[in-house]
Amino acid sequence: MDVRASRALFPALERQVYLNTAAVGLGSTLLHQAYREFTAQWLDTGLDFVRAEKAADRSRELFAHLIGASARDVALVASVSAAAGLVAGQFTRAGPGENLVIGAQEYSSNHFPWRQLAQRGYAVRQVPFHHGGMEAEIVRQHVDGGTRLIAVSAIQTASGHRSDLAALSSIARSVGAWLFVDASQAAGAVDLRSNLADVDFLSTSDHKFLLNAARGMGYLYIRREVQAQLLPLGAGWRAGAVPFESFFGPKMVLSDTASRFDQSISWMAAIGDEVCLDLVHRIGPGAIHDRVRQLASALRHALQEAGLAPLAMAEENTSHLVAVPLAGRDPATVLATLKAQGIVCSSRDGHLRISPHFYNDESDVEKVVAGLRRAL
Repeated sequence: MDVRASRALFPALERQVYLNTAAVGLGSTLLHQAYREFTAQWLDTGLDFVRAEKAADRSRELFAHLIGASARDVALVASVSAAAGLVAGQFTRAGPGENLVIGAQEYSSNHFPWRQLAQRGYAVRQVPFHHGGMEAEIVRQHVDGGTRLIAVSAIQTASGHRSDLAALSSIARSVGAWLFVDASQAAGAVDLRSNLADVDFLSTSDHKFLLNAARGMGYLYIRREVQAQLLPLGAGWRAGAVPFESFFGPKMVLSDTASRFDQSISWMAAIGDEVCLDLVHRIGPGAIHDRVRQLASALRHALQEAGLAPLAMAEENTSHLVAVPLAGRDPATVLATLKAQGIVCSSRDGHLRISPHFYNDESDVEKVVAGLRRAL
């Protein structure tokens, strides 16, 4: 499927300029049809949860392929915070000097779970953001021989700052620490395959650039060498070697893959994820990544030309999320002015956040820049 032609699958774009995928992705006609068929069958003969479970397993395979992993190394989780909680639960009482390193302004799903470990004696060191994110040299100053984990977002949700995962991985591995990455603003929009070897954990939700807003299902990649060190604290029937034969004790035979860390997922979300991830592969991840990069570059250039400079950061840290400082202007007023022009964005941390996806086009870029000139 041609990446530009796929715009026709998203009818909301006929009525508005939607540049808010960093909050929630648009629904496609394919997704709508899948839900209509599934709910119609539910109404007619009852909910086919076996079909939904199969959709979940196929979604796992499609997601794994997207990031360059084996499906054996991907667990199904409810959310990024649930994934972080699973990993945080592995840390028992802290030994002398043991600590974790997180971002001071990190999104709560990758911030709050780690903060709880202060109650187990860990020093939770918060790295101040510079140019909208965690820069490796500043992180290095907070890491020592007692560091057990570094947590970061691949792309920061408020600023669009893209982390140098290779550099952060090098810092973590120099002291034997794990690297946990929230990829919610990256998966589906940028190529993560080259970074997979750098991370120990990579988790994402499905409701942003993976295009399914049903909620209740996400993904957690766990590096295979790390899996044996983890206790599947939330193990239920889905964690079994043969899930549909694992409803009852006393027998317990867990999967020898990352599925032993599976959590109960939303059946509706599973139906949608299969459709959305299949669409990503039909268009081609490479084509999507290239298109998103083109649109973000065109947006940054147009903003600069209009005198609306995006948040300053090094070129290598820019991403498809573009943050425009509001310089003290009321975010609600700016968003309302844009909405009156049929333009949908978000405000985060004092910035207007513009987030294109492959279904956007150059006309959307032109309209949001023109709308911003009127709003600001």
